[in-house]
Amino acid sequence: MKVRVTYMAVLRGVSEIPEREIEFNGSTLGDLVEFLRATEPAALKSRMFDESSRMRADIVVFINDADSMLTGGMAAPLKDGDEVVFLPSVHGG
Repeated sequence: MKVRVTYMAVLRGVSEIPEREIEFNGSTLGDLVEFLRATEPAALKSRMFDESSRMRADIVVFINDADSMLTGGMAAPLKDGDEVVFLPSVHGG
């Protein structure tokens, strides 16, 4: 399956290629995240994943402009041609 992956905000700065098509074997957001955990550069992985290899809680994932938490979270289905956007939330005062 091929999906378009886009990294936003600080993830864009630590990604070697912040927007691209990715081909992977799988059918869910969790499958894509596992693929990214195994293949992305260390700088990006250290910002996306915590010490337990789980995606950091401050990262919101959109699938075709919809928050993935509303479509099944890591079990959200993906189909060929979907756009998946990783956006870390902004905190501050």
